[in-house]
Amino acid sequence: MTIPSYNKILVPTDGSDYSFHAGEHAVYLAKNLGAKVYVLNVVNVDLAFHTGIHYAEGVTELEAEGKKATDKIRALCADNGVECEEIIIKGQPSDSIISFSEEIKADCIVIGSIGMSALERVLVGSVSEKVMRHAKCPVLMVRKQ
Repeated sequence: MTIPSYNKILVPTDGSDYSFHAGEHAVYLAKNLGAKVYVLNVVNVDLAFHTGIHYAEGVTELEAEGKKATDKIRALCADNGVECEEIIIKGQPSDSIISFSEEIKADCIVIGSIGMSALERVLVGSVSEKVMRHAKCPVLMVRKQ
């Protein structure tokens, strides 16, 4: 039996309480396992596209919000003595999270979940569910109580 080792933990964040709670779990794991945390924010360019002629401003605003989101988890890492790297990329969230996890060879993805109903998942989709289904590494889905 091979015992898994987690050296690279990816935690995607959108700035929500749900993703910060997942960040708390990621930091806990990293601290106890000696792992590095990669904090990722994906700027959803599809959202910025809907701003029309103000596309560049929309992207800039989303990048600034993404930086605030990653900063919160980076600070949590610093407070706990956990090595951390912040990354902000552009793309479709679930696909980008999966691609980035493969690029860095993440050992685990820790992602927050709102806990949508089955109907909500069908109508709007769930980034966390798509990541869980398609990632090539283990995924810890964290729900905020």
